[in-house]
Amino acid sequence: MVNQRRMIDESPAGEEFKRLQRGKLDALLALAEAHDCRRVRLLAYFGEASSPCGNCDNCLNPPEVWDGTEAARKLLSCILRFGQHGRGPRSFGAGHLIDVLRGKTTDKVAQYGHETLSTFGIGAELSEAQWRGVLRQLVALGHVVSEGEYNTLALMPSARAVLKGEVPILLRVAREAPGRPRKARAGGAARSDAPADLDAAAQARYEALRAWRSEVAREHNLPSYIVFSNATLAEMARLNPGSLAALGEVSGVGEKKLEAYGREILRVLGAG
Repeated sequence: MVNQRRMIDESPAGEEFKRLQRGKLDALLALAEAHDCRRVRLLAYFGEASSPCGNCDNCLNPPEVWDGTEAARKLLSCILRFGQHGRGPRSFGAGHLIDVLRGKTTDKVAQYGHETLSTFGIGAELSEAQWRGVLRQLVALGHVVSEGEYNTLALMPSARAVLKGEVPILLRVAREAPGRPRKARAGGAARSDAPADLDAAAQARYEALRAWRSEVAREHNLPSYIVFSNATLAEMARLNPGSLAALGEVSGVGEKKLEAYGREILRVLGAG
């Protein structure tokens, strides 16, 4: 979903075409997240009324659902509070939203004073994975939209009724994905893919950059390689640029990324 939406947003096509493509993508997500008859959902997309088919996976094995009304109201309220808060940006990504809901004190929370929000810590009873499931389904239901290059979250008009408690929200219980076993390394050594030609200081900078990239990727719900590749991080660590101009010369650092991340990267390099 993230990669497809990014491809749409960065397409040179007209805004009307992009709007249609986003609508199709949201419809696909809604079909995937549905807990009722998939045939009814599919035909409704094409404007045809139908009754439960009795043959799709949801009809044959109805998924377990839970009353997510209060959780939805908490999440929507937190997005609303971001917009009302006078300090910093008015919208944020999924990672930061969930940190605030769970009452997690991070540098970003402190930077924007979000520990003072009334929604800080009101969702500590749910795990990060559970909150991501709630958010994903609210997007599928059309109450939240993920916008722009950094997938920041905004409320749709229908969210108002949910916030007022006028619309009950039933959510399907997410199934835990089976973990993928990792191969053990000889001697139990921790895996590190730092290039061998980096000296000790550069390797420390490289690991600091990787940790920073992981945080950014989690915040914006992106794969890490979308932020920067390992090769680009290694080049940053090797060259250790001391200015934005020098950082912009590193292969893989375009104008947009330099503007978005440049000062943070220089801070990480300095700390490393």
